[in-house]
Amino acid sequence: MSRATNPSMRNELEQLELLGIFLQSFGHACVNLKLLLGDQADALIGSSPQGWYPATRFLEAVSSIERRFPDPAPIKERLGVEMMKLWYEHGPGRSIVNRGVDFLVFQTGSSGYHSVVRGPASAVGEFALETLDERAGRAQVRSSTAFDRTIERGVLIGGLQLAGDVEYVDVDNSEDPSVYRIHFK
Repeated sequence: MSRATNPSMRNELEQLELLGIFLQSFGHACVNLKLLLGDQADALIGSSPQGWYPATRFLEAVSSIERRFPDPAPIKERLGVEMMKLWYEHGPGRSIVNRGVDFLVFQTGSSGYHSVVRGPASAVGEFALETLDERAGRAQVRSSTAFDRTIERGVLIGGLQLAGDVEYVDVDNSEDPSVYRIHFK
């Protein structure tokens, strides 16, 4: 059971807020992949980029997608990849990421994650780079966020591919859902 669906954590999660640009990115990714349409997509896309919104809007949209598909994991991973593509093409990504490793350092150094999520520290959690061996093409990231680990895996895959200098990316969190072992070349 994820933190988002655990009833004991629900109250704490209701205090989480997401920056509007995050919701817009997710909404556009859903529309691009034809996963959400109509009022739900419009509400996400219509978020003010600099406004703060309850994270439950995002969590409910993810739940809606999960209910529609018997195996939502590949779809949610693709959403993460698409969100990063949009962040890079239409957000600040190009000015931050010159190499795939730049994304990894930025996104997992709390700069990226904490710029779009706020609330009690225990609910916000971290998305932290634990190890990086650029020469060997290996890294490890630990997540204690309230968000879907499959989408986070897609964020890592998509983010490493943004600059076009990484030929291969594998992100595996099968051993421990909150620990991402990353291989790249």
